[in-house]
Amino acid sequence: MTHPISALTARIEAMTPLLRELAPEADRLARLPDAIVSELVALGAFRLWIPHSCGGLEASLPEALRVYEAAARADGSAGWAVMIGAGGGLFADCLDLDTAREIFAPAEALIAGSGAAAGSAEQVEGGYRVSGRWRYASGAHYATTFTANCVVTRDGRPLHGADGTVAIRAMAFTPAQVIIDECWDANGMRGTGSDDFEVRGALVPQRRSFTVPAESPREPGPLYRLPFGVLTELPVTAVAVGIARHALESFALLAARKPAAGTSSPLAGDPLLQARYAACHACLCRVREALHADASEAWQAAAAGRTCDPRLRARITSGCTSGVAELVVAVGDLAHLAGMTAIMRDGELARAWRDLQALAAHASVSQRQLAAAGQALIAGYSENV
Repeated sequence: MTHPISALTARIEAMTPLLRELAPEADRLARLPDAIVSELVALGAFRLWIPHSCGGLEASLPEALRVYEAAARADGSAGWAVMIGAGGGLFADCLDLDTAREIFAPAEALIAGSGAAAGSAEQVEGGYRVSGRWRYASGAHYATTFTANCVVTRDGRPLHGADGTVAIRAMAFTPAQVIIDECWDANGMRGTGSDDFEVRGALVPQRRSFTVPAESPREPGPLYRLPFGVLTELPVTAVAVGIARHALESFALLAARKPAAGTSSPLAGDPLLQARYAACHACLCRVREALHADASEAWQAAAAGRTCDPRLRARITSGCTSGVAELVVAVGDLAHLAGMTAIMRDGELARAWRDLQALAAHASVSQRQLAAAGQALIAGYSENV
């Protein structure tokens, strides 16, 4: 019997022609066309990290990364949409079981939202009165639930926790409580539909609010014991790897048929191009190997009931951040050798190149993360001296 995650990966790979055919339409719409969303929902692609208790696949970290990579290899926006949409399933562990099933059991269940505390949640009887505006909610147009962090207030004043920090709590909104602002107009990842959304005085019951990580974790599986940062950085990097694979494949096809300037010989015969392609391919292999090795180690630790030690977490952060940056440079080197083809809007190489640059702007792989990661790695080595 075929493993369900392997079957899902194969079916997503089989969607490649459709995803690439409709990519220009996704760019025009600035979100995925309905035909793609419907197919991904039917496949269960957004249920990867919904727990078994809510009818989800509860895939392991290594399994999920393979799915994200496969989707992104077909199309960057689709890969990002699957990764973000599936990631929302992690929040099921933060809610009581009845509420989690209400939100996540439907076959079309999908979360869009924001981690920024850009709203206020005034405590009222039975819940919160919430207002705010949040940016970059990928998948907003087909989400069944929106989640967003808020500063908790009482009588208009922010509350503070025992440690003195401002109290932050996430809210789960229904689509009817949300106003979408169609303002997503990026150069890359255009099909992700990462529009802003606003909430004006919505009443959110206490049971539809939560914290990340969960105040009282309910799900027993290892997936819900991994640090949230690990479950963000590795998936984003898996999407980058998939996009880079698409770029290399597109470049190889282009080089085989496009003549070098002033000649009738294909670009593929150019020694400089061959050398750059080999270097880019090697970079991709290194980043991909490190990605899956780190994911396997983190998963084994969680499955054994161990926490990810600070050095492993720092290694994941530095590996993901540096790996994405290296892929951007490597693919950029190839794009520069492709000539005008690399800047044509509807070209596959051009789209993959734009998507990779857009992904690299995400906070989870920001170069700003390297300082803290380096500090932890240095401390780990010095402790062993």
